[in-house]
Amino acid sequence: MTEPDLPQNDEPIASGGGLKARHFVLIAVVAVAIGAVYLWYKNFRAGPGLRPSEDVVAVPEGSRAVTLYFADKQQAILLTETRLVAIGKEIVEQIEQVIGALLDGPEGDGVSTIAEGTRLLNAFYDSETATLYLDFSSELVAGHPGGSSAEYFTIAAVIRTVSENFPEVRAVQILVEGLQVGTIAGHIDAYKPFLVRDWR
Repeated sequence: MTEPDLPQNDEPIASGGGLKARHFVLIAVVAVAIGAVYLWYKNFRAGPGLRPSEDVVAVPEGSRAVTLYFADKQQAILLTETRLVAIGKEIVEQIEQVIGALLDGPEGDGVSTIAEGTRLLNAFYDSETATLYLDFSSELVAGHPGGSSAEYFTIAAVIRTVSENFPEVRAVQILVEGLQVGTIAGHIDAYKPFLVRDWR
């Protein structure tokens, strides 16, 4: 008489299959995590809100947009021009760089109100009186075209450029070759500092 077939113990097979399934799930989770970290790293390196393929315009370190004043072609009004200028840490260095950009002349439709060849020789800021001293080369006077309107625009362009970019300055003294001058072109008294509030 043959013995009846006994039920087979399927437990090892079931446990082995469960182990393989868990390994597969674990590998899938690790792969997804690695992919997520890689994508995050790429986006982080590209900067917030930017995709790696987008072009990024680099701005020079230590620079800022400044406002310069020039006359229009008819020399009837003053125009503003915004320009990116390298800026130092100290206020005097910053003023020298901004005035230097003004002396370089306009890049747009404006006309310079300062005689060609004029250079800024020195600058000094008195924080106690909020007075800025700007020492220009002799070309400021010697090369000036003359006329009351042209003289007004020369002074106004300097003072408005200073006040627009350095609001702490309340007065501007224009010097020529280290000396005070009575006037630049014979019409406006330049011996004393110009009050910024009078030229806005």
